[in-house]
Amino acid sequence: MIQPYYQDETTTLYNADCLDVMPQIAAESVDVIWTDPPYGHNNNNNGDLIARWEVALGQKLHYTPESDDRPIANDSMDDMKRVVDGALTEAARVLRKDCCCCCCCCGGGGPKPTFAWVANRMDEKGLSFFHAVVWDKGGLGMGWRYRRNYEMVMIAHRRGGKLKWETQSKGLETANVVRLRKIIPTADEHPTPKPVALVAHFLRLHAKAGDLVLDPFMGAGTTGVACAQMGLRFVGIEIDEHWCEIAKRRIIEAKSQGMLQFDIASSL
Repeated sequence: MIQPYYQDETTTLYNADCLDVMPQIAAESVDVIWTDPPYGHNNNNNGDLIARWEVALGQKLHYTPESDDRPIANDSMDDMKRVVDGALTEAARVLRKDCCCCCCCCGGGGPKPTFAWVANRMDEKGLSFFHAVVWDKGGLGMGWRYRRNYEMVMIAHRRGGKLKWETQSKGLETANVVRLRKIIPTADEHPTPKPVALVAHFLRLHAKAGDLVLDPFMGAGTTGVACAQMGLRFVGIEIDEHWCEIAKRRIIEAKSQGMLQFDIASSL
């Protein structure tokens, strides 16, 4: 039994491989999974994400090889498919029948059709694919010719169930394009950060206060921060102790600030 790295009344964090932790989570106990798994691109090998942002923006972001060679765990294409497949297999077991599984992936058009693999994988082995939402990050992203300024958020639910949808009582309507400005990381931040408001947007749609949210690829804890600010219970799993510790600090700080309201209707 893997013991938590940190735990309080509403939050449990594990510094471990999600394929080792998820089997010990009770079946049909999770209301929402929101996660940003490895992309399969070997991101940030030799600090390359920071270097590519420098090129894209035409400015120096304080990249030094000694401090920024921080490869993301399981980020080769083969390792990504292995861990994501395993995590989604467990997701079909731990999710409640009427639930939501959101998977944010770097499907900004290329260089590989990763988004297609993720979508197809979320439509088998106990899951049923529901929708692909476009996160429009604004401006020009990295790359050349067609610059990458969007990512995909893939939505699925348990096969045989239905999508957990909590908007009726809140009077929310939503489009399948979310416009929210990206975060450009500094050299000491996680290389693939997501805005808290992006996670909060999907949690508003698919969760209610007190629900349990799971993030098997927690990174620096953005999902946990959103949960802390929205009154949701959270289980986060992160294989890298450095980011697990940062996630713990961010979540504790978010809880000290109390619950917040999010509105991203026009954030570009």
